[in-house]
Amino acid sequence: MKTLTAIITGGKDQYGSWIEGVPGAYGAGDTVEETKASLLEGLRLFMEENSDIPDVLKGDYEIEFAFDTSGFLKYYSSFISFAGMKAITGLNQKQLWNYANGYGKPNKATSQKILNSLHDFGKQIGQAQFRF
Repeated sequence: MKTLTAIITGGKDQYGSWIEGVPGAYGAGDTVEETKASLLEGLRLFMEENSDIPDVLKGDYEIEFAFDTSGFLKYYSSFISFAGMKAITGLNQKQLWNYANGYGKPNKATSQKILNSLHDFGKQIGQAQFRF
């Protein structure tokens, strides 16, 4: 079974999504769950309306959802403030906000810096211990 990757991106008003290698199948929504459902419905309509189906959609496949940098920042900003993300990543809050809301796109090096910083933070959290 093939695995197709669907990317969820952030934007000013909504999230957007698409499947890599499948031009014409898109989704959008106010929440990540709405966006996923919209993409799946868009894919269904795409399959119904097009006679020229890309090879990647032929046969059995599953869809794996992944965030791009803006989608991740938009979604997780409801859990970690941009001030908190600044402390974790070292990037300016305004810059992070712009990325999350689709007003700017980080280059690959900046995206990698954000990802590495978040992984390091996750390791630190994973090592936390409490004494009772």
